[in-house]
Amino acid sequence: MTAVSVTKLLAVPVALVALISCGGGGGGGGSQPGVPAPTLALTPANAQNVAGEATLASLDASQKGTTFGLAAGAQSDTLPRTHVFRRFLAQQVDALIGRLLPQPAFARTPAAVMACTISGTTSTDATANGATVTFSACSDIPGESINGSITIANVVQIPNGISASVSSDLTFSFTGFPDEHFTGSFNLSQVTIGTVTTTAISGPAIAITQGLDNQQLVSFTLVSSIDSASGATTDSVTLHLESTDIGGSVNITTLTPFQTAAGKTFPHAGAILVSGMGSALKVTVLGDESAPAPQVRIEVDANGDGLFETVLTRNWSDLSV
Repeated sequence: MTAVSVTKLLAVPVALVALISCGGGGGGGGSQPGVPAPTLALTPANAQNVAGEATLASLDASQKGTTFGLAAGAQSDTLPRTHVFRRFLAQQVDALIGRLLPQPAFARTPAAVMACTISGTTSTDATANGATVTFSACSDIPGESINGSITIANVVQIPNGISASVSSDLTFSFTGFPDEHFTGSFNLSQVTIGTVTTTAISGPAIAITQGLDNQQLVSFTLVSSIDSASGATTDSVTLHLESTDIGGSVNITTLTPFQTAAGKTFPHAGAILVSGMGSALKVTVLGDESAPAPQVRIEVDANGDGLFETVLTRNWSDLSV
């Protein structure tokens, strides 16, 4: 399975634009207005691979986990494989927030080039309503480095938070694995109410390439909330996923938001609908990675008649390989 970082773009939350909140319902392979039609027919034979790819995309997951270790500021041997780009994005927003809010003009001078922990540099150029961070072979963890830039622009204060536009062209390198190239532009909002911070990103397309694997998230909205009191995370998505790994494209819609407890990599509850060409999958979480088997249920509607005629049960380890 290919790394699905934003795929997840990437910390990230607020209410999903086209969230379907029906916990049940039938299959079908229709697409939403403005979203490309899916091209992949879903069957019991490809259900596990497609369910895994779609679920990891919905969780902003990286199969390798270590690919975004540097970016997320975590040790590569302990980095959870989910919410990887979102943590990176949240880190950049937190680092720049002081520059992005209204300041005297003299405070908006470009930042000096800073050395990374092991090698390489980063530099930050601030403007009146945004900033660009440029990474030059920046390595803070042995065997990992990042090149490229991320720009946060058009930053405005909204009630309890900020909104902005983001563009990035980043290459993450990890010894022993193909480089991962991430490029795309999207809108961002981040709102904090009480102990809950909700971040939402949405845009026309994000592209991710790693080795021979190529992914695109099209017409996407990724939403993630984290409660600082409990550490619990809630995720919802709607997107069109194109992937060479699954050999086609599907549409993904949240039925019930994923719920992930503090300290866990995978959710303990939630469901998504994966719509294919005249077919569908329903993926329902039964438990997190520490729960007894089975942890995930996959229901297949291969003929698009609204009835799920095949049921598969799997564990998270089956979906993340």
